[in-house]
Amino acid sequence: MAEDQSDIDVVTLILEKYAAKNLFSVKKFVGNGCGKLRNKCGAWAKTLVDSGCHHVMLFHDLDRSDEKTLRATLEAKVPAKDFPSSFIVIPTEELEAWLLADEVAIQKAFSLSKTPKRIADCEKVPSPKEHIGKIVWQIDKKRYLNTVHNKKIAEHIQLDNIRRCTSFKSLDSHILAKVFKKKPPAKKAST
Repeated sequence: MAEDQSDIDVVTLILEKYAAKNLFSVKKFVGNGCGKLRNKCGAWAKTLVDSGCHHVMLFHDLDRSDEKTLRATLEAKVPAKDFPSSFIVIPTEELEAWLLADEVAIQKAFSLSKTPKRIADCEKVPSPKEHIGKIVWQIDKKRYLNTVHNKKIAEHIQLDNIRRCTSFKSLDSHILAKVFKKKPPAKKAST
């Protein structure tokens, strides 16, 4: 469940970084905005579980909300006691912050003439969606449309880059431990 189809597309492509797409399927509900997502997510979670889904993930952008309050609201709608296979993901501000974490993926998605500058902490960038648009426009005067280009960026994104995002780390751990049951990547030894 997510706010819009482009979020579903991005999440599906991220899942394909963990396992071949023929090893899982994605059933979805799209809120077409955060209000409908918040109002309907409980009923949608029940429908997904009743239709045989083994894992239910709810993606809701933080925007400028308080994370604890938003999480409590979503947990009340999709309580773990009723949906033990559920997982709530709240990207800091917007899911596009994860896309900003991989400047090479942005370059490849737009065939930019140069690689954008790496952003140290993508989750501190105000309005990540708008920021991607500015980057692309400044480099090659190309227009960014999240409903089209987020999927293209996600096709090229590397997990190691989005693992730099704090709000992605819990999803990464959940996917590795519960969805595809893999050991987390080994920490690189420092020299």
